[in-house]
Amino acid sequence: MRITILIAAALVAVSCGRAGSTGDDTDRLIISTSIAPFAYFIAEIAGSDFEVNVIVPPGASPATFEPTPSVLRGVAGSSAIIINGYLGYEMAWGDRITGINKDIALLRLADSQDLIYGEAHRHGDHFHYSGVDPHFWTSPVAALKITDDIHRFLKDIYPDRTAEFERNYGRLVITINEVAARLDSLLGGHRGESFMIFHPALTYLARDYGLNQVSVEVDGKEPSPAQMKSFIDQGVEKGIAVIFVQKEFDRRNAEAIADEINAAVVEIDPLNREWPETVISIGEALSRGFGSNAPQAGPQERRVARR
Repeated sequence: MRITILIAAALVAVSCGRAGSTGDDTDRLIISTSIAPFAYFIAEIAGSDFEVNVIVPPGASPATFEPTPSVLRGVAGSSAIIINGYLGYEMAWGDRITGINKDIALLRLADSQDLIYGEAHRHGDHFHYSGVDPHFWTSPVAALKITDDIHRFLKDIYPDRTAEFERNYGRLVITINEVAARLDSLLGGHRGESFMIFHPALTYLARDYGLNQVSVEVDGKEPSPAQMKSFIDQGVEKGIAVIFVQKEFDRRNAEAIADEINAAVVEIDPLNREWPETVISIGEALSRGFGSNAPQAGPQERRVARR
């Protein structure tokens, strides 16, 4: 019933305006997308004549988010929507979200990615459906595919703007390649080395740079005492000196492990819209951790001494 009411409210709202535009004096076209990193790529290619409506707001989890009426109004008023395809909220709400605007153009970015599969697994109160890891956007290799997909998609639905899209696409590819080159210089000498992370958000970056990601989260649950001991043993054995925690997750287990293995806890935000800066900062933190078993703490790192 709640879902029906929300969608009805969005339909009423959009019927009062014109779908696909902001309705203000600028009359910019609206493109909706799942998460802020995708908004970065869309805005860079589409240019200033478009407004990007991000469905999942800052601080919310894409796995468990439930769209509000204002979010649905934004989608209903969009001419296009670009989604991941495997985020939890998309699996629960996808058809109903896109169904509120029968004319909306849809792009699923996961469809062209070299996806990482595994057993279907639970993360807390949600599942990663079909055993697909959806965090591909953190890798520059995947980012180039994202950019190419968005570029082609926008040209297909707005062919009169092809020249501008081509120019913007070219500049964005240069930026992504610069990020990739920076990661190559930071991580190229560390293939086979390991890092630890609470929630496995860097799987694709790890794969593409030959790194080993050790996830503290076990089937979406906090580790048991026996599992904590196992992680501590792995940390010592592999010489892990950095443990990542996404800012919306509890740091306590990561800090407890870091305390035992003399590692740094690093807060990261893979959902940050500023994709180049975010990915480079992750690469720099990895490089610092790999470069020393006792790295100096960066701006968002908490150095934990061994007891």
